[in-house]
Amino acid sequence: MSAFVQNTGSLASEAEWEMTSRSLRSTGDADVDPHASEVTSNPRPGYSGVAEEVSQFHSFLEYATLALFPVLFIPNVYLSVSRLHELEVVWLVAVAIPISLVAGDFVSGMVHWAADTYCSEDTPIVGPGFVKPFRNHHIYPRDITTHHLAATVGNVCVMAVPVLLVCLYLVWSGDVSSWVAFLVLCVALMSLATAATNQFHKWAHSENPPAYARPLQRLRLVLEPAHHELHHTEPFETHYCITNGWLNPLLNRIKFVRRLESALALVGIQTAKVNDLKQAQPTAQSACEAE
Repeated sequence: MSAFVQNTGSLASEAEWEMTSRSLRSTGDADVDPHASEVTSNPRPGYSGVAEEVSQFHSFLEYATLALFPVLFIPNVYLSVSRLHELEVVWLVAVAIPISLVAGDFVSGMVHWAADTYCSEDTPIVGPGFVKPFRNHHIYPRDITTHHLAATVGNVCVMAVPVLLVCLYLVWSGDVSSWVAFLVLCVALMSLATAATNQFHKWAHSENPPAYARPLQRLRLVLEPAHHELHHTEPFETHYCITNGWLNPLLNRIKFVRRLESALALVGIQTAKVNDLKQAQPTAQSACEAE
């Protein structure tokens, strides 16, 4: 079960948002991304009205990997397609595209589910840069629409760049099999789909998405707003895939993530909600004893 989600349909009043934003602004002295959205004195529902906080090191990683992504993506695609052409199986390119889109949707769903369900904002390494943005998104779903490009796709690029480096190493030699070339092409295209996922996610929450995004949403080539709204609706346990959402009906029907949570629980990996309940029990017991 998602550990930290709220229904956007029951957002607080403007006065409550104002009180929340003032409280948050008064406590923050961390490094603030200079390109983040400006603090507003009267944030609308869905917006925090608080500038995004990000460490200088994480901001550097976002910008650096965003710049490196096309440098690695283009040669991966060129070399793999060239090799498939040499082996006279270039038709595999047409197969790789839909496979990559589906795979990207699945990866986006698993990452989204993991960030919603496990660990906490204080977990070393993954907490501040990975878990926290997803958890905050459920409180202020429209904050994502105020993010600049690096803040929007940077986290994915941080994960995708090492994968593309491995792929480039595999395909660099001209003497690779058709299956290696096909695999590299699929992974490279999947990396592009996942890197673009948060941009699609941003459009799904935008009050005024770009004109060119709307037909893509209607055709369900990218995440469609009404479809994604189901994830932000009680019980907040479905529709985790956010590239295009194609896999959500299937994964929901077979209860994939719930069964995965049960399997992980068998080996001792508990959800954040279960861990929070366990931590609360000793406190409640101590309070009863004190009485």
